[in-house]
Amino acid sequence: MPLISLDHLTLFELTPPELVAVAHDAGFTHVGLRLNPAAPPGERQHPMIGDTPMRRETLARMHDHGVAVFDFGVFRLKAGVDVAAFEPVLETAAVLGAHNAVVNGDDPDPDRTAALLRRLCELGQRYGIVMHLEATPWSGVRTLDTAVDIVTRCAHPGARVMIDPIHVDRSKATPADLARVSHALIDYVQICDASGPRPEDFETMIHQARHERAFPGEGNLDLVGMLSALPPNLPLSLEAPVHSLAARSTPIERARRGYDATVALVAAVSAAAPRSRG
Repeated sequence: MPLISLDHLTLFELTPPELVAVAHDAGFTHVGLRLNPAAPPGERQHPMIGDTPMRRETLARMHDHGVAVFDFGVFRLKAGVDVAAFEPVLETAAVLGAHNAVVNGDDPDPDRTAALLRRLCELGQRYGIVMHLEATPWSGVRTLDTAVDIVTRCAHPGARVMIDPIHVDRSKATPADLARVSHALIDYVQICDASGPRPEDFETMIHQARHERAFPGEGNLDLVGMLSALPPNLPLSLEAPVHSLAARSTPIERARRGYDATVALVAAVSAAAPRSRG
């Protein structure tokens, strides 16, 4: 069984220490924390940067429950961004024991994004943190191919490509496209599902991505095909906000449902794998 982490966006109403406790009770060994807002200024931000009471409480919950921080987000790269200003976030991530960061690109210039990514990787290297560039159709890094190209141009050993099934599907990439990505560029996968037809407008894509995905197996994405095209047994980070369930189920109920769905997906991928013959 691969490592399975509970990403903060799945239960974004929880504080980091609350997320750690719920993750433990639902069977997760790891969590992903939102340490830097992906959609400022409206996104809720917890006081975690620096030696704050909440950071100390999070560390205490992690110790008590045996839950580790697997990854964190989100760094956004665009022209004029001060990469050095991200260092306090990296410092907190390192204190929490995280080694992976999610990166988004808001600049349409791939050379500029690659240069910024390289500077971020150099800064992250001081803290033992690897940067994972995620493609989203409404951003400056719109496709999987673009993300691969930028990471390749970046040419830093701490740069990787982030795979998220909903963004892979919305950019009209396929399992065959995933299979062409060098295994050396993929360290883990964010996992979710999505229901209904693929939207064509960015507004709906963004709403679904941030608020209304589905747990693995409860939508119509080809998750088995996607995961089968990637290196086996990659860690999985469950990033599946389903706000329509929040009114009728508790965070622990949703976390357990998501964990069970992810375990079932892993079993389905294993069952679909070709058997080697002796």
